[in-house]
Amino acid sequence: MNNKKEMAHAMNTISHRPSLTQLFTRPVMPALMPASATAQPRKLPAALVERLLVQEGEHGLSTPPTLPTVSPRSLPLATFNAPQPAAHRAATFSYPLHIDRASIEDLPSACGVYILRGEGDQALYVGRSVNLRSRVLAHLHHAEDQFLIGRTRRIECLRTAGELGAALLENSLLRDLRPAYNKKQRAKRGLFTLRLNEQGQPLVAQVADHAFNRAGKLFGLYSSERAAQEALHKLVEHHGLCTIATGLEQGDGPGTACFGRQIRRCRGACTGEESHEQHQSRLLQALEDLRILPWPYAGPMGIVEQGDGWQQIHVIDQWRYLGSLDRQQRRLPARPAASLKGFDLDTYKLVIQPYLLGQLELRPLPGLPLAHP
Repeated sequence: MNNKKEMAHAMNTISHRPSLTQLFTRPVMPALMPASATAQPRKLPAALVERLLVQEGEHGLSTPPTLPTVSPRSLPLATFNAPQPAAHRAATFSYPLHIDRASIEDLPSACGVYILRGEGDQALYVGRSVNLRSRVLAHLHHAEDQFLIGRTRRIECLRTAGELGAALLENSLLRDLRPAYNKKQRAKRGLFTLRLNEQGQPLVAQVADHAFNRAGKLFGLYSSERAAQEALHKLVEHHGLCTIATGLEQGDGPGTACFGRQIRRCRGACTGEESHEQHQSRLLQALEDLRILPWPYAGPMGIVEQGDGWQQIHVIDQWRYLGSLDRQQRRLPARPAASLKGFDLDTYKLVIQPYLLGQLELRPLPGLPLAHP
């Protein structure tokens, strides 16, 4: 070689570059290895070595002919801490011995809800997924979940026909079981909404749960008075409404411009540039998107959901999820009386949008016995 540049180029050619198999199988100097490692070297899994040899052959990186042919089963395992491929980690993963192995092996690759149960079959965690097996195995592999997994003794899975059924079932189980490791929901002191007073102004009001079922002049659902107030201010600002006409600001006298008019956000209902009727029409139009729809049926209705050749009927009454029916479950499951009281806000939020868009297949359920609290 004439210079160092030519020498470096020659050493970087494929013929001189060590193959991946050589890196995995090259003996490490005993002086650099701990005594425990030199005493009895571990071996690479034969399947992994064979796969590496095939990959190298495909990329032209096969072992040079100067090296003797060695049986894959006699090749020692590399002693450096190189990360293993995800597929290899999954194949060699050792499942926790304290968890019932049958409950792991029976995990379906289907949509549904899973429950991690601890000592005494206590519900520790409830979750849902479109692939139960993949989701639960992710819990077992994830380092941040090891505290929870260490207390798990059994995994229960409940299949559903689709994502809507899984979401409805998850919400009902969170309410019924109150699992220890799910994020705790605040105890609701009441629900807040917007309603119009006699002057047609929107006000924040707290209402009883049962008032939502058939009330038609309530707008929006909020968990606190502050959230309802913020929503009302955003509504007025977004639609260019007058803060004086809506009661959010006190005027000094007739014709006084509100703050929104001073920054050209209000259209002038406070100064007479917009009539009261026009402003009221725009207010009602803005509120319409928030209107709480009363339960429009005389009795319970079934939402038909199909998936993977399986059909379920999710029973809804007064916007409350009561359970699901299918080939195996022909009766509604018993639920705690406390879970069936009040307005089911979670179910309403899940169902109302697809209902208004006409995306739900509804079926009347005459004669279905319902146990109301």
